[in-house]
Amino acid sequence: MSIEANKAAVRGWFEAVNHGDEAAILESTAEDFVFLTMAVEPEWLQYKWDRVQFSKVPANMSTVLTAPIQLKIVAMTAEDDRVAVEAETDSQLLNGRRYNNAYHFVFKLRGGKFTEVREYSCSHLAQNCFGAVTPDDPAGATMAEA
Repeated sequence: MSIEANKAAVRGWFEAVNHGDEAAILESTAEDFVFLTMAVEPEWLQYKWDRVQFSKVPANMSTVLTAPIQLKIVAMTAEDDRVAVEAETDSQLLNGRRYNNAYHFVFKLRGGKFTEVREYSCSHLAQNCFGAVTPDDPAGATMAEA
């Protein structure tokens, strides 16, 4: 696919995530897809999710927010089968904390489908705002105290 087609696919991914559209997320990912957070600490933020696990995350994460999470693209750079995105979010959590994180994502595509997404963000902020949010057990999610 062309660089512009890859960038369009990434914009579509952000739209699906912002709408919590599990079906669209699944449709956009390859069978061997993996989502990785590149956090070093804490250990619970070292996610390695397959496509099914990741497709559940936006909707589940939004259950601890006052409104669904919204990721905003700040800048995008693409080359070959990779797209790098600077993004940000500004959300209010049910525990009263403000989650205004900055992200860098690296997307890898094959044949128009995502094979890998690596997320770099401020793990200190995430740790102070969230407890564990797990796609396989939304009822078991915990939040940091207000």
